[in-house]
Amino acid sequence: MNTVSAGEWVPRHVDVQRANPARVYDYLLGGNRNFAVDREFARRAVEAMPWVRDLARHNRRFLGRAVRYCAADGARQFLDLGSGMPTGLGVHELARRQDPTSRVVYVDREPVAVAHCEVVLAGVPHAGVVEADLADPDHVLGHPTTRRLLDLDRPVAVVLASSLHFVLDADRAAATVAAYLDAVPPGSHLVLSHLADDGDTGREVSDLVELSKTTSSAGVARSREWIAGLFDGLEVVEPGLVYTSQWRPEEGISLVTGPPSHASLLAAVGRKP
Repeated sequence: MNTVSAGEWVPRHVDVQRANPARVYDYLLGGNRNFAVDREFARRAVEAMPWVRDLARHNRRFLGRAVRYCAADGARQFLDLGSGMPTGLGVHELARRQDPTSRVVYVDREPVAVAHCEVVLAGVPHAGVVEADLADPDHVLGHPTTRRLLDLDRPVAVVLASSLHFVLDADRAAATVAAYLDAVPPGSHLVLSHLADDGDTGREVSDLVELSKTTSSAGVARSREWIAGLFDGLEVVEPGLVYTSQWRPEEGISLVTGPPSHASLLAAVGRKP
């Protein structure tokens, strides 16, 4: 997405005493919509997980590839839950490369992310942002912006890229995904990446999770089996549930020299039959 000057996007009453994952993620991706507290947290995160920048980059690249896949598969409506700071190309820009009439709703509870998104989307047709908790599907789906932009009688790509692991209660997290999938018709997609506690990076992942407790939104890592269960009843697209770096990688692009588990997030795309 396009950038704006810092003075245009900082809303009043924003908590700048604690790091926020959306702003930290923006910093790790090279953005400038973050504060000193976020940059200090990122420094500590690098100490806990030296490849954390690669984690962020791989997740962002996965999101781009997954959105392009869904668009090529016929998706014309996207609900980006926990969208964070709109750093780089946004979902609406990626989707509209396939079809300029594609519709996108971004959802985030971080005021800075929402404020910046509102600036970026000013004058952009068929795209909007909702300030809400993704774990409140009734509110998100019933919000006037969602109802105006998305037709829930037609397929929707539900996007949860590196966001569901901020819903700490496992039952609530699973129920949240199920609620969104129940609300959309056959032909809809689920695009998801989630911090994983399997592989050979368990200590670093655990350290990162512990460190996240000092932010405004603590995270949690979950097992491969739990993450896979979110796709029960869906047609999972090849190559299945893999690390973000392994999901249909673009030829010639490599961001890490370590094992695939250094991507640290498991990802998949499923289609509702």
